Amino acid sequence: AVLQHFDPLYSLLHHFRAVETAVKEDALELMMHVVSHHSNELPAILGDSGLSHADRAAHLNALKMNCYLLTGLVDAFEMETCKSRLLEVDPGGKNKKNRTKISGSFWEEEREPLLQLLTQLLQLDLRQLWGGLVVEEEFVSLMTGSCYRILENSSICLQKYRATREAVMHLLAAALNHYDHMFSATLKITQMLQHFEHVAPVFAQAVSLWATEYGLKSLVGELLREIGQKCLQDLARDASGIKGYATFITELAEQIPALVLSNMSVLLRHLDGESYMMRNAILAAMAEVLVQVLNGDQLEEAARGTRDQFLNMLQAHICDINGFVRSRVLQLFTRIVQCKALPLTQFQSVVSLAVGRLKDKSVVVVKNAIQLLAAFLSNNPFSCKLSCTDLAEPLKKEVQKLQEMRDHGRSTAAPEITPEEEWEAMLPEVRAATQQLFQSLQEGEEEVLEVEETVESTSEQITGLLRKLNYKSAARLTQKALCRFQGKEPFSGPTEENEEATILGILKRLYTGSCPGENSEDPPRGNSRPETEEVVPEEQPQTELVKQEMLVQYLQDAYNFSVKITEALSLISKMMYENCVSVVQEAIEFFVTVSQFGVPQAVLGVRRMLPLIWSKEPGIKEAVLNAYRRLYLSPSGESERARAQGLVNSLSLIMVDASLGMIQCLEEIISEFVQKDEIKPAVIQLLWERFTEKSQCSSLERRAAVMLLGMMAR
Repeated sequence: AVLQHFDPLYSLLHHFRAVETAVKEDALELMMHVVSHHSNELPAILGDSGLSHADRAAHLNALKMNCYLLTGLVDAFEMETCKSRLLEVDPGGKNKKNRTKISGSFWEEEREPLLQLLTQLLQLDLRQLWGGLVVEEEFVSLMTGSCYRILENSSICLQKYRATREAVMHLLAAALNHYDHMFSATLKITQMLQHFEHVAPVFAQAVSLWATEYGLKSLVGELLREIGQKCLQDLARDASGIKGYATFITELAEQIPALVLSNMSVLLRHLDGESYMMRNAILAAMAEVLVQVLNGDQLEEAARGTRDQFLNMLQAHICDINGFVRSRVLQLFTRIVQCKALPLTQFQSVVSLAVGRLKDKSVVVVKNAIQLLAAFLSNNPFSCKLSCTDLAEPLKKEVQKLQEMRDHGRSTAAPEITPEEEWEAMLPEVRAATQQLFQSLQEGEEEVLEVEETVESTSEQITGLLRKLNYKSAARLTQKALCRFQGKEPFSGPTEENEEATILGILKRLYTGSCPGENSEDPPRGNSRPETEEVVPEEQPQTELVKQEMLVQYLQDAYNFSVKITEALSLISKMMYENCVSVVQEAIEFFVTVSQFGVPQAVLGVRRMLPLIWSKEPGIKEAVLNAYRRLYLSPSGESERARAQGLVNSLSLIMVDASLGMIQCLEEIISEFVQKDEIKPAVIQLLWERFTEKSQCSSLERRAAVMLLGMMAR
């Protein structure tokens, strides 16, 4: 029927704004019914092998017309809905507002079923209508264009339109799978990312769905390659486009990190670009890959290399020229540490960089550096107590033990090959060199070798030549030494049958270190057997040595970590009186964390935060109260009495050597706790027991008890 009645519906599209709402809605319902009916009939038509050319052309034209009208209505309704949202903020357009609301609600109800209908249509083998050839690109663009038009509407990101978003994704997936829409989709998505910021999360979810459920993994590479090839200078000028690309890369890495990893190389050039947002996005993608993919001890060699390369890049950008990048990288490292994805070998370098950022001129960077150090403390693999003093003694002890084990191993280690065995192995080559020496002499060749002044130095010279495998020179020098040092050891051995045998005998004695007359050959051979037998039990000490080396390395890493944390304490304690409220709050939180890990210097920071109770900033005052609440009102202990004992001991420790000003600050904190009824009766009872000497304590503790009672009474 559409072949005869196309014109009226086309006219309606042309004059869409002037037509009444009811007529528009009737037209949409009519076209949905027509396309649904046609879609149900098409499978039988497509499977009919006897279909004539004229009938096939008629069905093809009907399909094109139906789809043109329906997608045209989609675009028209979508544009009208977008305009109605703009009119809603206009107080003078009340009548328009009411009228468009009805139309808008109708369209929102019909939009999802309509998209499902188009998806059902695209899942048919429509190529038969084109004679088995490729479907026209214009037809595919017509069908997919409505999807992109719907996604341009910023309200599509709302939770209530989730089903609509998914319907769009499945329709585009059908086009990608069956109609070679890959190239067009890549261009369209990159263009929309550049011009519409809100579509980045939607397309990240869509690409993740297409790659995992539809097997369209190559689309990930195409999109990232297209973004990677963008001109760095153009991106630096287009802030909105960069934001869309950056959000897309970050969200995509969170959802499909393994596929992003395989295409990461095409993005790395943007790390050298001017756009800090692109740098942040690529570094965030690296962090997600490190947490989700390149994490664990069972990685292959290549994966470990990639992991270390990414970590090195992240560390390099802790010192980036842009403060936002430095801040972002510190946040990323905090996540990596919290997910336990940072190798122990990288701990010291990252901690050192974080301590260095405490002196950064950017407040946000300093704040994130404190958070990273707190994360390191909470997730450190070393110990629950990180005192340099406590760690130094065991480290020294274990290092000494390791040295003793190494010395013992060197003294008891048996040589694997005796000099006699080495000589037997090299004898054929030495003999050949000696024979060659006599042949060359007969031919008149003469080597220039000077004999040393003494027998000892000549012997050392010959032995050195043998060690260097210079057998011919050693034999020649021995021949000359026989002439010069006649009758002197070791050049006066037993008479041999000929000169060659004499030279070989002298060379053997020099190499093996034996002298004639000492029965040199028997003792080494006799001793070699038990030494060889001792090699088997040596394996056990070697295992123990490796364990000891690992223990020493562990203690050394823990000690170095403790030193860096102690260094950070002095820097962070000075930040408690900064103008920035958030930095002060982070500094307070850091000292609470440090105190829980038993670092001795932490008590100085805890005392230093006391005067902040008088701060005019409510956030800082509340942070101090919460800090003391966590440190002192939540002591460990099974019974209430034990918890009270812990609280009293901790408060008494602060009172010792405290100035009058500090005591007044503590009094203000305790009064806050008393007003909120946070101090239990067991605490007050224990303080009275100390004051009246019913409970054994020192005079300082008695004095602290009565002062605390006075504070609570006020």
